[in-house]
Amino acid sequence: MTPLLQLTGITKRFPGVLALNDVDLAMAPGEIRALIGENGAGKSTLIKILAGIYQADKGEILLNGTAQQVASPIQAKELGFAFIHQDVNLVPYFNAIENIYLGHEYPRRGLWFARRAMKAKVKELADKFHFRLDLERPVMALSTEDRWLVAILKAFMLDAKLLVLDEPTAALTSEEIHSLFTSLRLMQDQGVSIIYISHRLEEIFQIADTVTVLRNGEKVADLAVADTSKDQLISLMTGKKARQRFPEHRGVPAGQETVLRVQDLKGQGFSDVSFHLKKGEILGFFGLIGSGRTELMESLFGLRPLSQGTVELMGEEIRPTNPRQMIAKGMAFIPEDRRDAGLVLGMNVSGNISLPNLDRWRKLAHRLDKRKIAAESNALVHTLAIKTPSLKQYLRFLSGGNQQKVVIAKWIGRKNSLIIFDEPTVGIDVGARSDIYELVHQLANDMGVIVVSSELPEIIGLCTRVIVMRQGRVAGELSQGEFSEEKILQMCYMDTPRAGEEKA
Repeated sequence: MTPLLQLTGITKRFPGVLALNDVDLAMAPGEIRALIGENGAGKSTLIKILAGIYQADKGEILLNGTAQQVASPIQAKELGFAFIHQDVNLVPYFNAIENIYLGHEYPRRGLWFARRAMKAKVKELADKFHFRLDLERPVMALSTEDRWLVAILKAFMLDAKLLVLDEPTAALTSEEIHSLFTSLRLMQDQGVSIIYISHRLEEIFQIADTVTVLRNGEKVADLAVADTSKDQLISLMTGKKARQRFPEHRGVPAGQETVLRVQDLKGQGFSDVSFHLKKGEILGFFGLIGSGRTELMESLFGLRPLSQGTVELMGEEIRPTNPRQMIAKGMAFIPEDRRDAGLVLGMNVSGNISLPNLDRWRKLAHRLDKRKIAAESNALVHTLAIKTPSLKQYLRFLSGGNQQKVVIAKWIGRKNSLIIFDEPTVGIDVGARSDIYELVHQLANDMGVIVVSSELPEIIGLCTRVIVMRQGRVAGELSQGEFSEEKILQMCYMDTPRAGEEKA
């Protein structure tokens, strides 16, 4: 039988990175295929090629045996491909009905949109899949769970031949996941093929017929789910990989003072979190999507409210309320999204470096000492080996690695006791990664360091301890010498109650 979808020899390069290398994939009508792999394995790149967002450098996409050129998302839609990407893209000021109808023909009543008909259609769809949410509330006012439901309903509005779901259950409750799986099986019975991407291996055994494993941009296995196991999939995902070169590990000297102590912390997306950090340590946090690790770090920095628990920084109990307060207390934070949250791309290098240091560089009244700013910025550019033509270069013209170094430069001229790196090397080439790893080790000589990362080799190669989070709670802690990729992933996939749910 001719496959509904066939990918042959798909190859995609980005500057300095071979994202996909000669990947093949074939799907029958009505097949549910799981696509798994570690972060950076190539899953999202493959899906974006199917969606027309990226173009493959080599290879073919065939639909019912006919080669297709998917040059844009519009063409993908016309072919019957529907997608829910990992980053849910909805218009925040539109309600659920308006978001779901975007890209579809609006029913009309004369010259006006037939809003009652629109609502009735969306409500019928939501009832069919047992989704309960406020259809007329602006999306920005909905919970994360309800936004996912809107995105799922939006995809189901298409008369799709192929539905691609990228981490669809990250923010859903057990009941909502059950309803989603029921809906997927209904679509499967109607001949719709489904590609299901998830880090939650237990879900693959509940919903998928087959599984494809990617590692380092290459396909390493195609298996029937009935013929494999969670342990085998974990082994295939991790494999034997070339390791990034990291600075040599060193022990934490005895008697080092405790920089940070957190007890029974609860906030948006996490609860019952306790840990400590000593000067000289590099403490890693690892978890899958929805684990609550970023929410925890943003709460410690005062970006999100805390509902209970205690935080001690350098022996002083504090209640984080805003970033200004935490900066004054000696905490620095390198955010996950450097472009939107860490930098002002329309400002130059020295302007960005000066932002958190204006209090130190003020000369008279509201005037800044520009000579001092230039001198210290030049010194930091030299220390971090930032490649820029001058301090006046706008950040948007620097590479990702040099942008990340500028984010770090903003903070290291201050007297900090703690620095938090959330995804310190995302989107950065190998050479720049080595520079940042060396810098992290140097910073740990004088302060406590927390590293949040989705890359297991980075966590293992860089950190002295690692805390694994799952569904908003601490799933376990491992010391240097104890942890391995397999042990950390096992903690990620073990049964742990979600934050806000009672422990069994």
